[in-house]
Amino acid sequence: MELLNELRKRSKTINATIVLPEANLDKRVYLACQKILKKNLAKIIVFGKPKDFGEEFKSNNCQIIDISKFKRLDEFANQLFELRKNKGLTLSEAQKLVLEPGYFAMMLLKNNMADGVVAGAYYSTADTLRPALQIIKTKPNKSLVTGAMLMLKYGKKPLVFADVSLVENPTSENLADIAISAAEFYKTLTRKTPKVAMLSYSTKGSAKSEMVDKVALATKLAQSKSTFHIDGEMQVDSALNKAVATKKGIKSDVGGNANVFIFPDLNAGNISYKLVARLGGYTAIGPIMLNFNKPVNDLSRGCTADEIVDTVVITKLLTLF
Repeated sequence: MELLNELRKRSKTINATIVLPEANLDKRVYLACQKILKKNLAKIIVFGKPKDFGEEFKSNNCQIIDISKFKRLDEFANQLFELRKNKGLTLSEAQKLVLEPGYFAMMLLKNNMADGVVAGAYYSTADTLRPALQIIKTKPNKSLVTGAMLMLKYGKKPLVFADVSLVENPTSENLADIAISAAEFYKTLTRKTPKVAMLSYSTKGSAKSEMVDKVALATKLAQSKSTFHIDGEMQVDSALNKAVATKKGIKSDVGGNANVFIFPDLNAGNISYKLVARLGGYTAIGPIMLNFNKPVNDLSRGCTADEIVDTVVITKLLTLF
C-alpha cells in the first residue's frame, strides 16, 4: 500500500531500537523480527538465549538479552521500587517484577537503552500496558492513554479509529481528548489534514438521550481545545457520504469526508474496526497507543507477522514526536 511504503521509507531514516519481548514466545513475532532484520527496518532487542534464535538474529541490528543474566537487574529493581514504593511495592516484589519480560522491556525504555516497545501478540493488553502505565506514564499535557487503529485498503484513503482497545466508557472530556490525540496521530502519520467525526446513533440532535448528549458535549470540548476539523455528533453514514451528511444537517467539511472516527465507547470501536477489517477487506494496524512519554504499542492477539512489522515501523515514527 502506498502509505505503508512511504512509512517504511521514512522509518529507515530514523535511528531507533525497538524491543519485541515476545519473539521467543510467539512464532508470529519471531517471523516479524526476521522480516524486520532482512529489510533493515529497525534495530531490535529480543529476550532469551542466543541458541533460541536463528542466524539472522546474529546481526549488528539485533541484541539478544538473557534477562536473568542482565548485569543491571539490581539497578532496575531499585529504580522500580523507588517508582512504586508509594503504591505499596516492596523491594523484593520489584526484584521479581523486573524479571518479567513486560516490566524488563519498560525498564530498558526508561533507561534509554531502547526507543520503543511493541508487545501484545502473546501477552494480554493488561499485561502489556500495566508496566507501561506504571513506568513510562503519560505525557505531561495528556490526561489518558488511548488506543487508535490505522485502517488501510488499496485505493482507499487511510482511516484512524479510536478508541478501540483501552478506554471502556469514556466521559465527554475523555472523548474530546481521544479525538484530539487521534487527529494529531493522523496528521503525524499521513501528513494530511485530519477530519474528525464524533460518532453516535444520532446526527445533530435527531435522538435525545444521555449517550447522545455525551458525544455532543465531547464535540464542543474538542472544538474548543483545538483547531482541528471536528464535528458531531453524527451517524457513521453522515461521516462517510456527503449527500447523507447534507440531508442530515452537517454543514462542515467533515460530513462525507471523515478520515478519523471517534467512537462513543470501547464496544463500538472494537467491534467496528474488526468488522471493517474482516468484512471490508481493510488491514488493521495497531492498536497504536497514543500519549505515552515514549512509544509503547499493544498488538492485537489476532495479529499477523506483517501487522507486527508495520506496528514496529509506526513505533519508530512515533519516537520523533
